[in-house]
Amino acid sequence: MKDYRTKEMKYLLVAYSLLFLLWCTPIFEQIPETIKSDYKIIISISEGVAISGVLSLIVFLGDSLISSSLKDKLVGLFFIPRAGQTIFTRISNKEVNDDRFLSYDAISLYSTIIENMPSLKKEKLHYENTNWYKIYSQHKEDAAIMQTQKDFLLCRDLFIETLEFVMLYIISLFIFNGSVLFSWRLILTLLVMVVITNISTHVKMNRFVNTVIAVDISKTKKQEAK
Repeated sequence: MKDYRTKEMKYLLVAYSLLFLLWCTPIFEQIPETIKSDYKIIISISEGVAISGVLSLIVFLGDSLISSSLKDKLVGLFFIPRAGQTIFTRISNKEVNDDRFLSYDAISLYSTIIENMPSLKKEKLHYENTNWYKIYSQHKEDAAIMQTQKDFLLCRDLFIETLEFVMLYIISLFIFNGSVLFSWRLILTLLVMVVITNISTHVKMNRFVNTVIAVDISKTKKQEAK
């Protein structure tokens, strides 16, 4: 499942690094005329490139150190539940808008799960996600499920990568004071990307969860028709 990371994450990180060099270092400033100033600007440019490389490396390696559980919490801003934790509640309330299956079919197929849902919120979230995961485990090799899962994981990691770059940039302003300049343009660009990647992650997460349900209903109907 990790082949989804080979290009997009690296390309986004390169883009952030270039914006960092452009807006937060003197690398693209007008080169002074004197030899002494030339020497200083070369040193400044070298520092900027080195700092950018360090930040990018830390972000790329840092992604591997963050657990999937923490990533999901960050995506949900520590209060929005994952789609799999509410799927059967939404099915029972007919709140799942997906043209690949009918609410009636989903309610009928998962009636036992819906009827036995706990009343306490924490237990209910765990119960729904566990039952959804059991269904996912039965069909995880399905091509449609694998593709939507990759899309979700990619968006989630792009969000985490952007969030890490924001934090590391702010930290670098204090650690490399003088070599790294404050830039509202970079801050606003990164914050916009945080919002976009977060929304995209939730959209792809819901699509992934719904695809598991759609595949399960479709295959169940085919078995019943035989």
